[in-house]
Amino acid sequence: MADGDGRDGEEPAATGRGPKAAVLGTALVLCVLVVVLQLSTPPSAHIAAVLVAVPAVISFGFGPPVIIGSAVVAAGIRWLLLPAEPQRIGSVIGTTVVICVIAALSCFVVRRGERESARLRKVVSVAETVQRAVLRPPPETLGHFRTAASYLAAAQYARIGGDLYAVADSDFGVRALIGDVRGKGLDAVSTASAVLGSFHEAAYEEETLGRLAGRLDAGLNRFLRDDEAFVTALLIQIAPDGRTEAYSCGHPPALVLRDGAVRELPAGTGLPLGLRALTSAPADADGPRPTGTFLRPGDTVLLYTDGIAETRNETGAFYPLADRLTAYQRAHSPPVAPQHLLTWLLDDAQDYSCADTYDDAALLALAWPPGRGDGPGGG
Repeated sequence: MADGDGRDGEEPAATGRGPKAAVLGTALVLCVLVVVLQLSTPPSAHIAAVLVAVPAVISFGFGPPVIIGSAVVAAGIRWLLLPAEPQRIGSVIGTTVVICVIAALSCFVVRRGERESARLRKVVSVAETVQRAVLRPPPETLGHFRTAASYLAAAQYARIGGDLYAVADSDFGVRALIGDVRGKGLDAVSTASAVLGSFHEAAYEEETLGRLAGRLDAGLNRFLRDDEAFVTALLIQIAPDGRTEAYSCGHPPALVLRDGAVRELPAGTGLPLGLRALTSAPADADGPRPTGTFLRPGDTVLLYTDGIAETRNETGAFYPLADRLTAYQRAHSPPVAPQHLLTWLLDDAQDYSCADTYDDAALLALAWPPGRGDGPGGG
């Protein structure tokens, strides 16, 4: 994913110099070998016919102008070798024709590939624009916290899928949302957009997480057309003094990284968004609230979707998320850098699954640097 500073666009030019030099060197060596072998073997060996491969070799690294130039060079070499076999003018003409045909086909294939690459770049650019519009990058700092988010879509070339995250600095404290839409594709993206739109409005108005979940559910039900669609979601709220509450709508709990250990953040529970209409409970019911939990400077909260937790290795074993987070803390000196943590975690999960991703994966981290804010220091 692009880092936003434009450097990603420079990489193809830099990394293309090596392959181009290798292609050019291969073609040159091929021409030299043909000349040497043709002059040192009997005419019946037909070594010069190998020159028809030169334009095809050049097409692996260059465009039509260079391909045509290589065809001219190859044909020229073939004609220069005619004095070594003066009775084979027909063979020289045939080789020249084949060189021209292969050069023309190579130009066609390369030009078509360039058009497809340009089309793909446009699609990726649009996808990145959609991602920034739907999944707004969190600010680097929010209240006491340094924040970071990462997203890995399961679909090849995709930049966004059915997972979602958002943060807000409200009068009630820092609020964060992470969710997972049932299904994939454009329908899932539309559903995620509806939930995020409701959150960015209601997060500043509703006093409790239960009522906030009710607003998200009501907004989603107005949008949904599929009775079987739903969204699992987790909401957390961190007050300025560190008091933290969480409300889970069928979503995995947040994890707290503290002093090298990992623990789950207690949460009230409710039905996934979009399914509350199946119960008689009011849409804005708070539900059970967890006992008070306090964060303190030095703590990091990690919210994630099951694309990470349900990653499997070759034997079918799930990714040991808590154990790997513990290993990360032992290997890296505090304080935790949230973006580094998420990058490391995605790379580690992909290595665990042999880089075979089956589901979207979203991560959201909020790190409270030591010395920032007061915090009760309790646990």
